[in-house]
Amino acid sequence: MKVLHIGEYVNGGVATYLKTLIKDSDKYGVDSYLLMSDSKSDKIWDIAPEKIFFYHYKRSVLNLFSAIKIINEYIKKINPDIVHVHSSWAGLFVRLPYLFKKRKIKIIYSSHGWAFLMDTSMIKKKVYVFIECILSLVTDVIITISQYEQDQAIQYGLNKNKLIMVYNGVEDVKVQVKMHTRKMNPQEINLLFVGRIDYQKGLDLFLDMYYQESFAGIHLYVIGESVLDNVKLNNDEKTTYLGWVENKELDAYYQECDAVIMPSRWEGFGLVAIESMRNSKPVIVSNRGALPELVQNQVNGYVFNLEDKHSLEKILSNLTKAELKDMGETARRIYLEKFIGLFMRQKMYALYNRLKLGTY
Repeated sequence: MKVLHIGEYVNGGVATYLKTLIKDSDKYGVDSYLLMSDSKSDKIWDIAPEKIFFYHYKRSVLNLFSAIKIINEYIKKINPDIVHVHSSWAGLFVRLPYLFKKRKIKIIYSSHGWAFLMDTSMIKKKVYVFIECILSLVTDVIITISQYEQDQAIQYGLNKNKLIMVYNGVEDVKVQVKMHTRKMNPQEINLLFVGRIDYQKGLDLFLDMYYQESFAGIHLYVIGESVLDNVKLNNDEKTTYLGWVENKELDAYYQECDAVIMPSRWEGFGLVAIESMRNSKPVIVSNRGALPELVQNQVNGYVFNLEDKHSLEKILSNLTKAELKDMGETARRIYLEKFIGLFMRQKMYALYNRLKLGTY
């Protein structure tokens, strides 16, 4: 069975998702191909180079129709049994032409976070929902990445018969990863933020509270850079800004810290939370999106009310290394029970087979 994965900017969480999904795909009888933008996409993949394709593209209205044309030419050339398309823009590029022509291929769509659930105007939300509903007409299966995403999609009017919820999974890290940069101070409680330093991720909200209050013995480490908002951070006695860190080195930072902070304004899933749990670290999350699905308050981390800064202040003021360590061990158990990469692959490849055989 030949499966072509198509994305727009394939980096960060989407790249991690795809690398996990295509791992050992041949063992499941799946011949995996990748097609993505040559701009802002990961270039290192664990499949044969002749099965990886890039199209020239930068996000703009002018490039919209050229991207659609090039992508559909690749679909004809590769001739897959299934096209699995990832993210909203790629979903538009692939599916729009099939509103006007017949198709033989099966199409699976993963939004990796609904655009209509972002903090935006109601008019934009309605436009995003309308587009998703129209494009769903030429989609066989729509993958949602959390129960929250699934419930919201149904509430907003998408066809529930086409929706399947499959949690993201990540590969296990079985050994301690050595840290090549400065060690974190074992006398402090070391919090780690990993992600884009943009509006969605809510780091600005956390920093406003963090610097207004006095939290003795807490130090924040920040991994990531601004992608959309052009935010710059400086090092000081309370915060160490690390910039982008190669994915292979991330686990060293997870293993060195005491807890991970995720103050997001919205999250369709929250891959950083799962990576933290994999490394036996508790996660402090906002009560937005799917995060409360992944983190149970005072079990494998803490859940705070994003609308009430005192909710987070209370948590930070009472952190202890001993309690964080205990919750980290529980986090690891939950990861092994629900979020290992193998579980995601098994569900997805079973779905591919059902589509190929026509039994879905």
